[in-house]
Amino acid sequence: MSNKELVFNIIKKSSKHLTAYEILDKLQKVKKTQPMTVYRALDSLIEEERIHKSNQTKTFMLCNHLHSKNHSTAIAICKKCGDTEELKSSLFESLFKKNNVKKYDFNTFNMEVLTTCKECN
Repeated sequence: MSNKELVFNIIKKSSKHLTAYEILDKLQKVKKTQPMTVYRALDSLIEEERIHKSNQTKTFMLCNHLHSKNHSTAIAICKKCGDTEELKSSLFESLFKKNNVKKYDFNTFNMEVLTTCKECN
């Protein structure tokens, strides 16, 4: 199994979103690996749109829906506990298109919404 698929399976089987070093720790239990190997695998999985990265929490998560190539990403992040959830980006796409912003191309975008989850509320 390739390093990329090993990394993907680690993310897929995790009950929480993982940082790159948490993924590295889990992968090293299976085989000796350098951090750069994990970063390359993560970059490739992001490019294939199989996973997403939260820039706020520095964690990686599965893409939780079927989509066409080059889809937009919208993620909700709890300010208190850091839990994240992928949102349906089509809701935001229609808002951006209605706003008729000429300076930016909103055909694809990455968005993170800081909020509070229901458990922390």
